[in-house]
Amino acid sequence: MKQILYLTLILSLISCSKTTPPQKIYKFQSSYVSKEYLKTLDFKGKELIAVPIGKNFYYIHKSGKKMLTLTYDNGADEFQDGLARTRINGKIGFFNRNLEIVLPPIYDFAFPFHHGIAEICTGCREKSDGEYHILDGGTWKKIDRNGLVIE
Repeated sequence: MKQILYLTLILSLISCSKTTPPQKIYKFQSSYVSKEYLKTLDFKGKELIAVPIGKNFYYIHKSGKKMLTLTYDNGADEFQDGLARTRINGKIGFFNRNLEIVLPPIYDFAFPFHHGIAEICTGCREKSDGEYHILDGGTWKKIDRNGLVIE
C-alpha cells in the first residue's frame, strides 16, 4: 500500500511539471510620459510608437504609458511574435504591445522570439570588441512564449 501511495505521488508530480503555467503579466516599471510630452507626439493613427528619450528608446502607447526597450543601431527593438525585449536592472525580459511584461527580466541575454521560440543565456557577459559587443560564456537554452525551457 505504501509503494502505491509513493508511486501515485511521483506520477502526480511528473504530470504537474509538464503542464504549461498560465501566462502571467508582471508589474515592473509601468511608467507614463507627461501629458504635455504626450501632446507633442505624432502617433499617425497608431496605438504605439517607438520614441528616443536620451540614449534609449521607449515604446509609448497613446495613453501615455511607456516601456524601455533595447536599442540597437539607433533604433528600437522590434516586436517579433508579438513581443519585444526590455532591460531592467541589467537583465532582459519580454513585453507585449500593451506594454505589459509577460516574461520577467531574468536573462543575461535573449534573442527575439521567432516562431514561438527564443534563445536565452544565463551567465553570459557582454564584452567589447571594438565598436561592437560580443557575448562570452554562459549557458544557452531555448524557451517558449511561456518561459518554459524546451531544449
